[in-house]
Amino acid sequence: MLDPEDRAALVGVGRPRRYNRGATIVIQGDHSETVFVVVAGRVKISQVTPDGREIVLAVDGPGDLLGEFEAVDPDSGPRTAANVALEPVECREFTGEEFRGVLQSSPRIALTLLRWTIRRLKAADRRRIDATSLDTTHRLARFLLELADNHAQADPPRVDIEIQLTQEELASLIAASRDTVVRAITSLRSLGFIATARRRITILDINALRRYAE
Repeated sequence: MLDPEDRAALVGVGRPRRYNRGATIVIQGDHSETVFVVVAGRVKISQVTPDGREIVLAVDGPGDLLGEFEAVDPDSGPRTAANVALEPVECREFTGEEFRGVLQSSPRIALTLLRWTIRRLKAADRRRIDATSLDTTHRLARFLLELADNHAQADPPRVDIEIQLTQEELASLIAASRDTVVRAITSLRSLGFIATARRRITILDINALRRYAE
């Protein structure tokens, strides 16, 4: 979403960081203002409830921000979610002060952040609505399309998606049970929309899957 000049200005401030698969990037409950821009790899955003259950909120990838709320509003309290690398992840790391400085010096970057945040909030609202109005198979189809959109700008007929989520985590993400997710995968496979292998789902016809998910 940033033009080349603004992208260079942002990246020039941060420092490179790398995380192995399974590494915790942001700790829930931590009091920190560090911000990360994901350059490569995917990150699981999750929250542990008071009774110890993990709820998966999102899967972020290249271009997404981690920890920006606490940097923009240092008085907002501790981190509300954990961020864990699903695969090897490359990031740019900023202190809260550095990130605020970039926003203050560049209104265009600040406006882009606002637009990005609005998109995220709309996506979260859509998922909440989907959870009450769509069956598990359609919710899974929409999630796969979200991941596919992060792989390519255009719609290729076939997209390979590595999913480093367990079936339980995938079920949590789309507000379903593990058994219904297994049945949803079987249904999409029988309809000819996807093929599956270990930790991999191949969308065989992305346009057909889009029509189904509408």
